[in-house]
Amino acid sequence: MNKKSGFTLAEVLVTLMIIGVIAAMTIPSLMQSTAQQEFRAAFKKAVSMINQAVTLNYALDGRDATDYSQAAFLHLLTQRLNVMSLDDTTAMYTADGMWFYPTTGPIGAVGSGTQDCNANDSATPGNICSIVQVDVNGMKGPNRPTTSTTRVFDIFTIAVYPQKALPGNVTMGQIMYQK
Repeated sequence: MNKKSGFTLAEVLVTLMIIGVIAAMTIPSLMQSTAQQEFRAAFKKAVSMINQAVTLNYALDGRDATDYSQAAFLHLLTQRLNVMSLDDTTAMYTADGMWFYPTTGPIGAVGSGTQDCNANDSATPGNICSIVQVDVNGMKGPNRPTTSTTRVFDIFTIAVYPQKALPGNVTMGQIMYQK
């Protein structure tokens, strides 16, 4: 008598069902983790871009961030970054899809951005020249500000000091520097 070994259709279906249930449980958390890592990486890139713009402007024109009001700082960014479009005269989109909104008022930053920051005092909380709100993925969602390190969204705050840009508050700093 010939006896064939193999799996029955029921065994195969049960196995596929188990794999499907496991996939349904793990894929959403993997997708959320991936999105948060993308937001973190884009935030680091945005800080780097603003740092490069401020440094390049200082190297080429000899002017640091102390010389710029809100509108003038937006103009500095449009000159030094690869800008695709402007929203009125208050915000801009870069070629990689980031949205930048510079302001001199506090948007969740330590201290308040002022037009008369002191060039001799580089990076203290009271010496913020401008505050830049960045939406790292532009118009795409979730378009929510990041307020904790455990749940990272796509809007961040960057504080601009006379010759450098740093995360806008303690939470942003933890997001920027944690591994």
